[in-house]
Amino acid sequence: MKTETAALSLNGPLTIKSIGSARDILLAFIGENSQRGKTLTLDIDDAQECDLTLVQLIISARKSVNARGAKLKLTKPAAGNFLAVIQRMGLLTGDNKQDGFWMEGKAA
Repeated sequence: MKTETAALSLNGPLTIKSIGSARDILLAFIGENSQRGKTLTLDIDDAQECDLTLVQLIISARKSVNARGAKLKLTKPAAGNFLAVIQRMGLLTGDNKQDGFWMEGKAA
């Protein structure tokens, strides 16, 4: 049985100044696509400027998606500016299971 997926790319600066727009786009995406058993993928442009508000938005989105019975994953491991923010926030623990969402693109 093949798992249904839907993908969203977030591009451009993803900082406190622009996160409201990204939030609205992400909320619409979740509302339209998070049916039970479906996997939603999120592509973050790691070359763009980002800050902790992006990571907070993703953490919140994961909770919302999980509550609907779906899964959220990153399309690729965190890298570049995105990885730097995650590291500064202390979200990488060295535990492969816990870090898997950020570093392996696993659904969680």
